[in-house]
Amino acid sequence: MSQGAVVELSNIYLKSDRGSQVFRDLNFKLESSRSAVIVGGAGSGKSSLVEMLVGLRRPTSGSVELFGELVRAGRGRTVRRVRKRIGGVGGIFSLVPSFTVAENITFPLVIAAERKKVIKERLLRMLTEFSLLKQAGEYPDGLTRVENTLVQFARASIANQPLIIIDEPLAGLDQNTFARVLSYLVKVSLSGRSMIILASEPPPQELPNTTNYRIDNGVLL
Repeated sequence: MSQGAVVELSNIYLKSDRGSQVFRDLNFKLESSRSAVIVGGAGSGKSSLVEMLVGLRRPTSGSVELFGELVRAGRGRTVRRVRKRIGGVGGIFSLVPSFTVAENITFPLVIAAERKKVIKERLLRMLTEFSLLKQAGEYPDGLTRVENTLVQFARASIANQPLIIIDEPLAGLDQNTFARVLSYLVKVSLSGRSMIILASEPPPQELPNTTNYRIDNGVLL
């Protein structure tokens, strides 16, 4: 893996469960402090890409490396170590139904065995930043779609993980929240953290330190 690379996919081939080709010789590298927007339609492989990155799916051939470690589905210790360094929003990164909003947001810090005082301070900051103070004790099934999305962004922010994977960040948002999330994406792209943003359409404005790609016929262009 290249020095300083957060993600490196090399010569990835992947077939779907039905045997059709999803990726064919796909290559991708994301350097530290850089972000990527990956655009593709339904069935283009965006979800499969995320599943490979977090160790839920193994490519037919090729290698998946994150933070200098080879990620293989089923390799529990490596996968757990890598996942601790990834924040996620949307797609497979849904909230835990049995956790309150506060518990969902602080979960990355609990996993990292952070001190209770730090957890409490950062939680208050996240609840305030994302206007979720009133929802702190609620459960996911009592949230609106917008509130659910904001909780996921708060959870992805609280631990300052070096990589955030965001699946359709602007889908289904009202105009104000849309603008707020877009501002958040700009802020993160300037912060030194890396993002992989998967979307059906590119964001309405260019993000700093970000390269745009599209998935076409199993490769990234």
